[in-house]
Amino acid sequence: MTRMQVLLADKEVKALRRASAQSGKSYSMLVREAIDNAYVSRFSDIEIAGMAKDAKLGKGVRKFKSLQDARRHLWSL
Repeated sequence: MTRMQVLLADKEVKALRRASAQSGKSYSMLVREAIDNAYVSRFSDIEIAGMAKDAKLGKGVRKFKSLQDARRHLWSL
């Protein structure tokens, strides 16, 4: 790990303190989780390449009989 210093606005500090108190996690853990969620991919490069290949081939594509069926599906997610 690398140590870093970050300047935060007062409202960011208050939000971090509140989240820390509610979750029981340290400030550092919350910041690392936020960075992971925003900037670190959950998939490896090989997995991403496979998903791109499948998308080009149309795998996983759903076809709906009507727009209403498509909307129902989206709302169910």
